[in-house]
Amino acid sequence: MPFDNTLYTTRQLIGMYYDPDITDPVPNYWLQFFPGQINFDTEYVDFGRLHGQRKMAPLVVPTTQGKPMYSAAEERVQVKPAYVKPKDAVSATRVIKKLAGQGEMNYDTNRDPRARYALLVADILNTHRRGIERRWEWMAAGAVQNGQVILEDDGYPRTIVDFKRAGAHTVSLSGASQWGQVGVNALTSLWGWRNIMRTAKWGGAATRATMGTRAWEVFSADPAMMATLKTDVQPGTYNNQFNLGGLQGDVPAEWVGRINGTLDVYVYSDSYEAPDGTDVPLMDPRDVVLTSSNIQGVRCFGAIQDVAAQWQPVEVFTKMWNQEDPSATFILSQSAPLMVPVQPNATFRARVVTA
Repeated sequence: MPFDNTLYTTRQLIGMYYDPDITDPVPNYWLQFFPGQINFDTEYVDFGRLHGQRKMAPLVVPTTQGKPMYSAAEERVQVKPAYVKPKDAVSATRVIKKLAGQGEMNYDTNRDPRARYALLVADILNTHRRGIERRWEWMAAGAVQNGQVILEDDGYPRTIVDFKRAGAHTVSLSGASQWGQVGVNALTSLWGWRNIMRTAKWGGAATRATMGTRAWEVFSADPAMMATLKTDVQPGTYNNQFNLGGLQGDVPAEWVGRINGTLDVYVYSDSYEAPDGTDVPLMDPRDVVLTSSNIQGVRCFGAIQDVAAQWQPVEVFTKMWNQEDPSATFILSQSAPLMVPVQPNATFRARVVTA
């Protein structure tokens, strides 16, 4: 029977992305702060903020004319998002070889080329989708932690997308002010930073503290924090609870407790693989990141710059085609993402230890 290498449509390929038997979910701890989504039909994405949201209504004598109040100016920013386009071939050579990781290394298993072709297509789609979603997560991590995203790669010139978070929302403790030093109260630090966030324009009260593994190690041994746990067994003003046992380590972010009944604490340890094969942390182990529920994060996607896509605004566009010489079938996936924290001052990052 002749082999017919099916060219799946974009709709079929997208369906294969989400097959639960093929694609395991990519960790999305930072993406959870970006619940909204806007697709733009241009190569640029726009976002803005309204000023003047804290103005009071003007006082007037009741017999005089009213005074205008709605004069809030909008700060609008236009940014060209990054572009990703992983491309791989389902070559004839790969189709006739047994597939590692698909159970074919057992000599009792021997699929024909047609079945192996379908598996290769699904595997490439899975790899593309996971890589693209990893890039989204990386962008979200940078936007939340640093108030900016630095876009740079071998095929992409260094570009800084700055969401204009206030400078006071990034601090680095040093010397005797670091956590773990004599006289330094980690809880006092957190509450001071939380107050900075709460009173800032485009800010909000912190409801979560995400700690790197080293920061958590120092925090969980802080004498002042431990003292509050001891007083919890008696009536008082504290409402702190923590799991001070060993971390499970099987999830990228682990809930370990709550401070004063209002600030959840997570320990984070996820990483990504750099082009040279090394693991790079998505968050520095020495850092603490405070976040508010008021970030108003939005996943923005620019238009796909491909004639076959008709420049439609979709989060991922994929297609496949045949090449005659050398013979191969190519699969290309494209995305133009940018993760935008509309309220950047609803985030805060502190480096609490230097080692």
